[in-house]
Amino acid sequence: MGRNRRGRAGRRSTKLKAGLGIGAAVVVGGGAIGAVAVATSSGSAVTAASAGYSRSYSHGSNQGAILNAALADYSWSHARAFTLFSELANTKRETEMWHGRTEFAFERGRVVLATRQFVLIRAANGTFNVWWLSKGTKVTNVAASQTGTTALTGSSAAATAAMAGQMTPATATVTGSTAAAQKVLAPTSTTVSVNIAGTGVTVTVTVTSNVATVQQGHTRWRQPATTAAAGLQRGDLVFIAGTRADRALHAKVILIEKAATTTTTPTATPSASMTPTTTPTTTTTPTVAPTAAVTPSSTPSAMGTHS
Repeated sequence: MGRNRRGRAGRRSTKLKAGLGIGAAVVVGGGAIGAVAVATSSGSAVTAASAGYSRSYSHGSNQGAILNAALADYSWSHARAFTLFSELANTKRETEMWHGRTEFAFERGRVVLATRQFVLIRAANGTFNVWWLSKGTKVTNVAASQTGTTALTGSSAAATAAMAGQMTPATATVTGSTAAAQKVLAPTSTTVSVNIAGTGVTVTVTVTSNVATVQQGHTRWRQPATTAAAGLQRGDLVFIAGTRADRALHAKVILIEKAATTTTTPTATPSASMTPTTTPTTTTTPTVAPTAAVTPSSTPSAMGTHS
């Protein structure tokens, strides 16, 4: 009887451990943000800590593994990396996760300022982040690739529209709303300060009349707000993936595409300059026609001015 009691107790213990093991596997594989309560045979609940992933996937993979694979594959297959990037949820903010001993991060947003040292990004939820650049940072324009645009936006519908020349859905998806993004990008007085937690470094960017003044620690410089640096420019839609180390974000791969902009069509003005071509039809004397033929020489100069 003693052996039977010990045997039953052992089986109950085994079942309990198995139940907890399954619960922990769900948390690690599923990637819940908050804590998960795992029921036990005793009727109580054990709280399992989150694995730190911000989205669960039906196929059982987690974002850390996906991002690790995508960054590893990028050097030999952009197409494969784009497909993996597309599986990362559009969280509207900078997102971090652990894979092994490496803390990975990614973000979708819009470039506020590009420099040779870093790029300042505004995410869809209105937050700002500084991503540091290095010689190993790879920047790719994905405008001609639907898979690449899907990776950038996190939306196949927005990518399909972009391939048809309609960039407004992609712009709204990545920036939260076109109107909100335009307020930050407008050439009016705008000041953005980003404190890099734990480093004592604060990056402040002030844009006035299309001139950006950048204060980084004790270093200060000015540059045109639309300066292109490291293949990036103010207003670009971006997907950035890399790592967080030493409490700072380090970019490894950046996908870019031009956002939708409001433009005026200059074709209406030259159309008015075409009216002089009707002048020769009013002449009745053939000898006057050669003199009228000289007058169009002024028309090309006007056309050149408009172009």
